[in-house]
Amino acid sequence: MAAPAVKPSARENGGIRFSAHSRQRMLKRGLHFSAGQLTRIEAALTTLQHKGSRTSVVMVDDAALVVSVPQAMVVTVVDRDGLRDQVFTNIDSAVFA
Repeated sequence: MAAPAVKPSARENGGIRFSAHSRQRMLKRGLHFSAGQLTRIEAALTTLQHKGSRTSVVMVDDAALVVSVPQAMVVTVVDRDGLRDQVFTNIDSAVFA
């Protein structure tokens, strides 16, 4: 992952927010998203909102984020190593950011 340009805290500008669980996962796995990656994630969120998605997997570089679209909140984050045996359930969409 990229250098920690932006910490995984709640965003004040109405963009994507990270749940406490997702922040714990990121810290445990040493994941950080750059400002550019966050911009891509937010653009994907906007697309998902326009399409009427509710729960989505957003793939960004080497990570997958499960996002509650109506709440604009990342519920959990999985890194590349965790993706090997991961099964995502109860999602209605997926997007590559």
